[in-house]
Amino acid sequence: MRIKISALASGDILVDGQLAGAQELDAVLEKVKQEQGQVWYYREAVGVPPSPQAQAVIRSVVRHKLAISLSSKADFSDWVDGKGVSHPRAEPAALPAEVRLPEVSSRSDIEEVFARLRRTAAEGIAILKPDRTHIAMPRMEKSESLEVTARMMDGLVPGAVKRNIAVIAATVFESPAGAAPGLEDVSKAIPFLGMLVGLSYIGHSVWVFEGHVSALAAGCREADVLIVDSMLRGKLCAGWDRNCAATMRNANILVHDRADFQLGILRRAAAGDGLQFPNGPSQSEPRP
Repeated sequence: MRIKISALASGDILVDGQLAGAQELDAVLEKVKQEQGQVWYYREAVGVPPSPQAQAVIRSVVRHKLAISLSSKADFSDWVDGKGVSHPRAEPAALPAEVRLPEVSSRSDIEEVFARLRRTAAEGIAILKPDRTHIAMPRMEKSESLEVTARMMDGLVPGAVKRNIAVIAATVFESPAGAAPGLEDVSKAIPFLGMLVGLSYIGHSVWVFEGHVSALAAGCREADVLIVDSMLRGKLCAGWDRNCAATMRNANILVHDRADFQLGILRRAAAGDGLQFPNGPSQSEPRP
């Protein structure tokens, strides 16, 4: 389920194009939560401080722990990443018809490869390439759009305790030969990069790898959350979710659906509402 919320400069709030009051909005968000849906959010006149009504919308979305996708256009035809850059929303038909896991370098020291990756991820986002070198993306500086995304991500994985977020997604980028991929190149390959930037911004360690069978155990070790790109889910080995859960600290597994930009919960670490973290770390424990 997906709803579109528009916060107008007048203070009016539209839900799927219809005026909605606070009680109506809360009821709709509760339904979205029950169906593990997502909110698309647009705010008019972003150059001025948000109205009290717009602030109330954000608080309500956070309270319901919903995934959110920001738009800078009133028709929701774009999405905004953590740096405030607008990208057109991809239609399902425009997605590649076939995706395959890349060939990767075979390494006997794969555990150490990921130990280094986790250390880099403690300072932002770390992306492991097929040749087993990695790209470091430091935490973003403060911006209005990033603050909104960060609040949404804090509702999903609270930043009060620093968590480890593993991600299975594309790690081959379209960039000029010899050039390091830029934010736009990475966003094309990982359309939910804005979410990862938000998670990193509030202090979580985020690392990305391609999901090759030789890397699943090491890649998910000590993770509190695993996010899987829907386009790679069907390419992973049989029983991949069990293999990943076996080495995760907290076996919370999410799948990002490219068709509707929603995060769905595939597995929780324990019974309860939302993601669960029964196994550390405490606030005082250092991250790996």
